[in-house]
Amino acid sequence: CGQHERAMEVAAERLQQNPAPLPGSNNSNTILTTVSSDSSGEGIVATAAPSSRSSAGQWSRIKYESYTATHLSELWCCGQDEARELVLKSSAAFALLESNPRLGLSVFTALHPQNESQWRTLHPRDDPFRSTQDVVRVLQLLKSVRPKISTRSTRGNGDEEDAQNQTLPLESGRALAVTFLESATGLSTGRPVDGASGPDSEQQRGVFESISLPNSPQDEAHEEDLANFHDELALLLLEGIISERSDDDSGKDTELGMVYRSKLRSYLRWPLAKLRPERFLESLPSSFLPEKALVLGRLGKHEDALRILYRDLKSLDLALEYCDDRYDRQQSKIYKQPRQKYSSTGMFDDKELMEMPSDPDNAYLPLVRVALESDNTSKGCAAAIQVLSLRRSAIDRAAALRLLPADIPVSAVARPFLIPALVDSESQVRRLTVVSALLRARYLRLKEQLTSAQLKAQANLQVVPQLQSLNLGDSPLHSTQPFRARSSSGSSNSSSILPEVWIVKHFFARHLVIQARVTNQAALSEKAGRTLTDICFVVAESSEDEAIQPLLQVPIAVLPTGMTGCTWCVLSAAPGRMESSTAQLTCELRYTVSGQGDIMALNPQGGALIGRTFVEELQDLEVHASHFQ
Repeated sequence: CGQHERAMEVAAERLQQNPAPLPGSNNSNTILTTVSSDSSGEGIVATAAPSSRSSAGQWSRIKYESYTATHLSELWCCGQDEARELVLKSSAAFALLESNPRLGLSVFTALHPQNESQWRTLHPRDDPFRSTQDVVRVLQLLKSVRPKISTRSTRGNGDEEDAQNQTLPLESGRALAVTFLESATGLSTGRPVDGASGPDSEQQRGVFESISLPNSPQDEAHEEDLANFHDELALLLLEGIISERSDDDSGKDTELGMVYRSKLRSYLRWPLAKLRPERFLESLPSSFLPEKALVLGRLGKHEDALRILYRDLKSLDLALEYCDDRYDRQQSKIYKQPRQKYSSTGMFDDKELMEMPSDPDNAYLPLVRVALESDNTSKGCAAAIQVLSLRRSAIDRAAALRLLPADIPVSAVARPFLIPALVDSESQVRRLTVVSALLRARYLRLKEQLTSAQLKAQANLQVVPQLQSLNLGDSPLHSTQPFRARSSSGSSNSSSILPEVWIVKHFFARHLVIQARVTNQAALSEKAGRTLTDICFVVAESSEDEAIQPLLQVPIAVLPTGMTGCTWCVLSAAPGRMESSTAQLTCELRYTVSGQGDIMALNPQGGALIGRTFVEELQDLEVHASHFQ
């Protein structure tokens, strides 16, 4: 009935009635409690009777905490401001965060997407940062909590790699706030860096655009609040590192400090981070060199970042790792955006190809320049050549060679870089040649299947679009039996490659439709393997010009060897105006013979097949006026 505070007080009283069980004892309380919401969002509590083996009304702590978390979560998720206000001011929520911080935190993260799939289908109204005031108040509540129990996981070896795989122990309000912000931003729940794909891509783009593309003062204010939350996450992680420094003079991180540092570096590398790097750079202590390099990278100062990693930290591995991350981002940007553009437009024109980015290998060139700036020339050249050798498949080789000093001997570069690069290039050419041949064979197979399907569809009188537009009727009044058309006397020299033609006449009330079924039998002649194109059956003359006149021709576009297709000729008919009972029609078959049997033999502009055109005169056809009745 809406008395949520009283419901949780009753649950707390039942917990107090139950003494704490001894270690190893079996508490058999079986009270069943369900929490539901009516249409107004108010919780309804139903409690079943306990087991006969337990005292009436007694609750265990795990049952109490589970009930409280479920009740508070439903209030928080119901979407009503009054319910959320109750949760934020509830002493039960604060007590739950103190006694079971991970369960208590789930109250506020229940609506957050938990995996990449959920992020991709997220609607803008469900954005975790949609209500910034609620986020601010949740952070204030979490930072005021002092958990009473330790949630620290089992420690590893104490190295950075082990810290990356550890979950942040919820031992302080800072840790609670960090975990909440990581969930809300999507850093810890797999928010897709490349945006959305699939049926909900438009919705997902709406989510990203509502965050990153301000169009009004309200959007600008939301953008500012969002940047503040991202800055807050970075500063909390930095604060965690500083607070967990060891007390001795070494200044090394404790194991918990290494977890904070690993999370901070992951956040600084995250492409979706909306951190304001200029502000954060001012807060970084001077000893945080790797983090400073990452922030400089976000500002676009890649050579300054590499100077810190290579020169100050004296680590070529860290410098290469930085370049690898940048190269991966360049590759995903270059090869993803053109693919999206191609799918929407269907084809690139020359201008678009020229405007596409063409320097994905430049991610490693700044490191080569920084290595050559070394005071020790020989050491710098050796480091630059090592970079060329290790990343020869990803670097712009010509640009990298131009950076090397002119006095460096070719022998110093040949074995570690030039010879392996040449071998890799030849191997790539061979691989691409094989791939090209396979793709061409697949294209030819698909093209042949498409042509076969088109020919099959064009053979049906009721399916051809050009015939349907004439409104001929449901079915013809009369159709003749198929008969073979023969060449008339005195035919051209194309008779040696004349395809086989069978003719069927379809009579309608006011139209005559002639169906010419053509079979390409070029393989049986000396012109083996030729493809026929633009095949058209034409009525050149009619003995009844006023009564029967040509109206429309439907040609066959392409007819490969051994296939059969239908070309159509439609004539308008007025049987009442015929002077005699029979009309004579002079017919021709026009077609083009290509130079190759390959249906891919297109001209450079992608037009019709190139070849020689023939006009073959066929025997005359007779049309009787009685057939139109």
